[in-house]
Amino acid sequence: MKKVLGIDIGGTKISFGLMNDEGELLKTTKKSTELNREDILDTIIEGIKEFKNENPIAISISVAGFVDTNQGKILVSPNIKGFWGFHLKESLERVIDIPVFVANDANMAALAEKWIGSAKEFDNFVMLTMGTGLGGAVYDSRTGFLEGSTFQGSELGHIIMYPDGRDCGCGQKGCAEKYIAGSSLSANYKELTGKELQGPEIISILEKDENAKEALKKVSRDLAIYLSTIKNIFDPQAVIIGGGFSETSEYWLENTIEEYIKICNRPGDMKIMTGKFLNDAGIIGACRNAFINMDKKDA
Repeated sequence: MKKVLGIDIGGTKISFGLMNDEGELLKTTKKSTELNREDILDTIIEGIKEFKNENPIAISISVAGFVDTNQGKILVSPNIKGFWGFHLKESLERVIDIPVFVANDANMAALAEKWIGSAKEFDNFVMLTMGTGLGGAVYDSRTGFLEGSTFQGSELGHIIMYPDGRDCGCGQKGCAEKYIAGSSLSANYKELTGKELQGPEIISILEKDENAKEALKKVSRDLAIYLSTIKNIFDPQAVIIGGGFSETSEYWLENTIEEYIKICNRPGDMKIMTGKFLNDAGIIGACRNAFINMDKKDA
């Protein structure tokens, strides 16, 4: 039985998952990391060693940013220090004697959801991953994933929502990911109170803190505005929302949909839902990507 190792680089941790060729996740683990190249590489290599005896035939890595999937090179990385222009595939294959593939995290989450998740029945959909940043993927069954001419296609987190707004790690100001990523809840709360609280802390005080409610309400409304733009550009059958922030959807999704219906000129029947795999879609999609690429190599 063939096995592959999927790795998903998140904002605070790296997730590892071993999958067999029947699509079964056999083993998973997570390791904390800092958002810089050295720590991430050390953590990846440390994690891979734990799976060495499993003999995976390939490794596939899911990472945020503009990714040249042909070279396994990260072209732009707004949230990870030292990853701009970094040959991740090449660097790992120097020390690991099996093929390594690298792809955008939102595309990998979408691949998982299309394969066996919430998007299985849709011919075209948009995937959003709301975590430390905001990832985006656009899928159409006729053309596959939208990558663009320089692998910058579907970078939906960098649609400018508020010109001259908050500074973004990509070099622009006012990008969507500064307003509707999981980290945006903390930013909103700080603007209202001057206090720095993490998202889970803010969620935990919603019932007693009006500023917490207002901070979340702004994320919800900004997301509704953003979804109206997505509808009018791509007209998808569905928008699937994943990433760590999707795990709190019970507090904001219903309100977001209500606001979206009010705002959008033709909301139509575009479905808005959370992904089946929430924050685990990255490793599942990465594993699937490894098998797809190995099949291509063997063909």
